[in-house]
Amino acid sequence: MNAAEFNARHPVGTLVFAYPGVRPEDGADTRLVTRTRTEAQMSASGDPVVWVEGEGSYICLTHIDPVAEDVWEEAREAEKQAESTLPVPQRLGHATRDETIPALLDTIKELRASRQPLIDALTLVHQSMTACVGDEWAMEWLGEVWTQIPLHVRALAGDQDAASELGESGA
Repeated sequence: MNAAEFNARHPVGTLVFAYPGVRPEDGADTRLVTRTRTEAQMSASGDPVVWVEGEGSYICLTHIDPVAEDVWEEAREAEKQAESTLPVPQRLGHATRDETIPALLDTIKELRASRQPLIDALTLVHQSMTACVGDEWAMEWLGEVWTQIPLHVRALAGDQDAASELGESGA
């Protein structure tokens, strides 16, 4: 169905089932019980599309099923009942200091561990750079790459010039 046909049959606010990804027969289980919030129109790619409540992007008309009010109400009620069976959090509000500090320390440790492979790789690049004395092409290429890396990161990788420059700048 093209956009004009859809608009002629279904005004803005039409009750629909919308499938933002793929249709259920293609393996998806995501279904929005919603209503249209715009008229259908052509997308930049040439597909007829419409926007629906509860979704931030348009959905192709092939993924929109207008439904009768009683079918829509029944589906909406089933959604509400499913939501009411979700577990309720034990405590609402902010974490206590005793909960926050260990979590932050763990995060810091994880971040330090995750940056180590990058520092090791940069150390290897720096060592390669210093070993390339006499190879004009390699020196030029590595020099261009190296200067794009922030000063403090170069210092972490073992670049004494970068460490000195940081020390002079007071950073």
